[in-house]
Amino acid sequence: MLNLRNLRGLALSFFAFLIVCSSQAQVEAIKERFHKSDELMVAAHRAAHRYHPENSLGAIQEAIRLGVDIVELDIRVSKDGMPLIMHDQTVDRTTTGTGDVELLNWDYLKSLNLKFDGTPSSAKIPTLREALLVCKGNIMVDMDMKTDQVDAVLEVVKELEMEEDLIFFDSDWEILAAIQASIPEAILMPRAYKAGDIKKLAKKFKPSVIHIDPSFYSTKTITMADKYQLRIWINSLGDLDQELDKSKDKEKAAAWISKGANIVQTDLPAFWVGINSKASSLAAY
Repeated sequence: MLNLRNLRGLALSFFAFLIVCSSQAQVEAIKERFHKSDELMVAAHRAAHRYHPENSLGAIQEAIRLGVDIVELDIRVSKDGMPLIMHDQTVDRTTTGTGDVELLNWDYLKSLNLKFDGTPSSAKIPTLREALLVCKGNIMVDMDMKTDQVDAVLEVVKELEMEEDLIFFDSDWEILAAIQASIPEAILMPRAYKAGDIKKLAKKFKPSVIHIDPSFYSTKTITMADKYQLRIWINSLGDLDQELDKSKDKEKAAAWISKGANIVQTDLPAFWVGINSKASSLAAY
C-alpha cells in the first residue's frame, strides 16, 4: 500500500519526467524547422554575451531564454584532455589567467574566472559536458571546432547522446571528415570559400547546411545551395551587427536576409529573434 511519502515521490518523479519531455520537445521543434523549413533561424555567437561572459553557462542560458535556435560554442581541449569552451587560443583576454589553452592542465583552467567586459566575474570556464547539459533538450548547438582532438570531443557527445542536436563546423574539411567517420549521422557544416566549393562539399559530405561569407553572398551562391537543398549560414558579425545595433532597422536586416541566407550568426541575438522574415525558398525534405 502506498503511503503519503511514496505518493509524493511518485508525483515528483512524474513532474520531473514532464519537464524533461517538455524540454526535449523544444529542441525537437527546432530541429524540425532546421531540416524541413526555410524559416530564418538565429545563432548566438559565443552564446548571448551582452549580459554574461562569452561562452559562459550564463550566456548559454540567456540564449535559451531569448528563444534563440542555435548557440555557437568554441570547442578546445586542455593539455590533459579536458574538452572545454574557449574562443581564443590563449586565456589571456577572457579570463584572470594567462597561457595557451592546449598547454594548460584543467586543474589550472578551472581555477580561473571568466571576465565580462574586461572585469573578472564569478563565472568559470565551462567544460564541454557542462555546456552541453545546459543545451540538451533546449537548443541546437554549433560546435565550432577549434581543436583537432576529435576523439575527446566526440566521447562527450556520445556519452550525452546528443549526436543529432549538434552542428559541427570547421574550416578544415579533414576534421569534418573525421567527425563523419565516427558519427555518420552528424550534422556537418563545411565552410565554402567561394560559390564553386558548394558542389564539391555537397558531394563530399552531403551536409544539411553550408557556411558562406558575405564576400560571395550572391545569386550564384544561393542558386547553387538551393540546388543541393542546403540551408545557408551567414554571419552578421562585425560591421552589419554594429550598424543594426545603432539603427535597430529591422527592415534593413530583413532585406539582407531576403537575398537567400536563412541562418544568421550574430552578436545581437535578441534583435535577430525579432526578425520575422523568411529565407529564400528551400524545398522541404
